Amino acid sequence: MPEELAGDPLAVLARWFTEGTHHTMTFATAAADGTPHARTVLVTGIDTGVRFHSSTPTTKTRDLAANPRASGVFHWPELARQVVLDGTATELDAETSREGFRTQARRLQLIAWAYHALLPQVRPPDHAVPPGAVEEAFAAAAADPASHEAPPSWTTILLVPERVDFWQAGTDDSPSRKTRFVRDPEGWRHFPVLP
Repeated sequence: MPEELAGDPLAVLARWFTEGTHHTMTFATAAADGTPHARTVLVTGIDTGVRFHSSTPTTKTRDLAANPRASGVFHWPELARQVVLDGTATELDAETSREGFRTQARRLQLIAWAYHALLPQVRPPDHAVPPGAVEEAFAAAAADPASHEAPPSWTTILLVPERVDFWQAGTDDSPSRKTRFVRDPEGWRHFPVLP
């Protein structure tokens, strides 16, 4: 049976996040011309918003520079739950990003360094790199002791929601439930909406 939701939606989201079996979110942005872009990101924390890491410049960071409005979607099919967030995303300060880099799996650190090494070769709009270049850059990063620290292109992004929709599947005896939280000057208010 779907649970009743109240209080701070980010606290509810953090609880659902820990109950889920994966920690990814679909993150959607739009370019200055309105072209939408979506990708899956690995979420590393939920506090005042949803935090994840990225290299920059990327499509997502270019989009956010032109239009900081963004959406995120969590889906946990094994729990029959989904959360949709709409709000503003910003890059956090360099020290926060460096601290976040130190907590990443070694493989992710090496990918970040490979990306950084290939940045001078990548040009929009197609972002093509020579065949084998990513693998070569990854191997070079693995051999470089400096790769334990964040590359200059590493950043942390925080999505701060203004609206959060929680969806819970129903059962044979109960309908699905969707609860919307909206931030206003007094705090969060919530109400049921059609699923």
